[in-house]
Amino acid sequence: MLEKIREGSQGIIAKSILGLVILTFALAGVGSYLNTPADTHVAEVNGEKISREDFEQAFQNGRARMQQQFGEMYAALAADSNYMNNFRSEVLESLIDQALQKQLAVSLGLRVSDEQIRDAIRNMTEFQVDGQFNNDRYIALLRQAGYQPEQFRELIREQLSRNQLMIGLVGSEFATAKEMQALMKLQQQQRDISYIRFKAADYADSVSITDQMLQDYYTMNLSQFETEQKVAVEYIEISASALASDEQATAEEIEAYYQANKSRYVREERRQVAHIMLESEEDSADVQQQAQAILAEVEGGADFAELAKAKSADTFSAENGGVLDWLAPGDMDENFEQAAFALKQVGDVSGVVKSAYGYHIIKLVALEPEQIQPLAEVSADIAERIKQDRASAAYYELQQRLAEVSFEVPDSLEDAAEATGQKVISTPLFSRNEATEPLSAPAVMNKLFDATFIQDGLNSELIELGKEQAIVVRVTEHEAARTQSLDEVKAQVEAAVRAEQSALLAKQQAEKVLADATDTGLAQQAEQLNAKLEQSPDTPRFGGTLDAEIRAKAFAMPRPQDKPAVEMVTLANGDAALVTVLAVKDADVTVAPAAAQLERLAEQQAELAFKAVIAALKAKADISRNLRAAQAEEAL
Repeated sequence: MLEKIREGSQGIIAKSILGLVILTFALAGVGSYLNTPADTHVAEVNGEKISREDFEQAFQNGRARMQQQFGEMYAALAADSNYMNNFRSEVLESLIDQALQKQLAVSLGLRVSDEQIRDAIRNMTEFQVDGQFNNDRYIALLRQAGYQPEQFRELIREQLSRNQLMIGLVGSEFATAKEMQALMKLQQQQRDISYIRFKAADYADSVSITDQMLQDYYTMNLSQFETEQKVAVEYIEISASALASDEQATAEEIEAYYQANKSRYVREERRQVAHIMLESEEDSADVQQQAQAILAEVEGGADFAELAKAKSADTFSAENGGVLDWLAPGDMDENFEQAAFALKQVGDVSGVVKSAYGYHIIKLVALEPEQIQPLAEVSADIAERIKQDRASAAYYELQQRLAEVSFEVPDSLEDAAEATGQKVISTPLFSRNEATEPLSAPAVMNKLFDATFIQDGLNSELIELGKEQAIVVRVTEHEAARTQSLDEVKAQVEAAVRAEQSALLAKQQAEKVLADATDTGLAQQAEQLNAKLEQSPDTPRFGGTLDAEIRAKAFAMPRPQDKPAVEMVTLANGDAALVTVLAVKDADVTVAPAAAQLERLAEQQAELAFKAVIAALKAKADISRNLRAAQAEEAL
């Protein structure tokens, strides 16, 4: 029974709906970007412009996901300018891909109905209260994020169109057993590898650095030496959860609440039953007759549990003698439930019952009648409810007072702090990428790095961070983005030039040796150079301790013939290496692949096919990129 229920949640169509999750990040709030008039754009795809506002929205949403994913590690990543520049580029390429998908969907005539859009929105958990769509919450969240309903519906339409396109392109992909076996052979292949490493560090002392080299490197890599815009701020944060920690509930209050709300603490009748199921979704006289025969055995004194183990099609419960989890009204198939709740005493057995899954014989194993939970059992819950109710009431009073005083005295938060009994929290200078909670919330970031807000130096309006959580902020210090002078970063530039030149010398030496090694072999060259010929026998394609670049090069090289080939590879750390493959050891794969393996391979092939389509569209498209437009705006 449970296996059938699970089937409905699988499949590529269900998985494609996950694409809608992307949309939920838009609700984090980036409204100021959407409402900022500007003509600048960061890219143009076949005449369609990607605005700076769209880029910033995607960038901030991506940042929020990264912060959530990496936690404390995020600060280190955000401080790496190269990493963040690469991240910006990835965000831009993703927007370009989306534009190409949208254009392809339009050209193919893919359409999404208004009804589909409405269903998608109603199913988004962000807009639900107690599992049901709530229009007031929908409107409020859109307003908070800076969207008009029409804008958001068009955003949904675009995403659903891309989902249609994806399903159409990859939904029919499949993999054969032979393909899987061939892949497994390649994956499990091992190679005996030899290599000579030329370490860049060994050539560092041979590098001569001139002022012109430093100047050239600095000029060619100016983006590396750009500082980010920074602000120092003061803020007051209030939340119902913080207020609740200071609240207490007396025994008298708990007793009074319990008496006034007893209906909340009625525990419905619960039953535990065991069943024997014969599977048949349709009516079947033969299966029903088999069930009647089993019922006759039960009535004749046969052990119910043993019959369940031997004959029940519900293998999960059969292992436990047919016993299911505790049942409450509404848990099971209607016919099954009626029969189960009609049993009066523990040990009673039903007749043959037909459900949507088959024919059942049901036995009542345990019974808990409806009862009111005693006060002692629910007192902790009641105390917490009282504290939360008081905290909520106090929060809304505090919220109003904070908003009023911070507006009336706009150039300081001290008066607002005194009026609300809260503390003013101050921060040192930080950039967008260095912000931590609660300041990292997109709505707060938009405010803190708004040029007009910075210039005014006044308190912000009350900014909602979440349910019963709000903040008021003001900028106390501002440091504009700038390009550091060569003198400021001279040591950094010199180290980079030395590393660059050392790597070049190592590569040149490797190339010189390679020319001779092609004829004499790597072992002889190592002996002539008095260099170490390193060995890596039985090297797997994946994993191990060997440098990834050397391993990748070795597995890309041809099988050794009369004389092993020698090739050069440059490592990420600047080292160079000459690599040769001495032997290739193929794996013997004869086991038939499992269905799950074939499904994974099909998904991988589908992903590659989709990427190939996007790559083909990109190759034919007229694309211009202007990422510095976004970075220039950030510097304001």
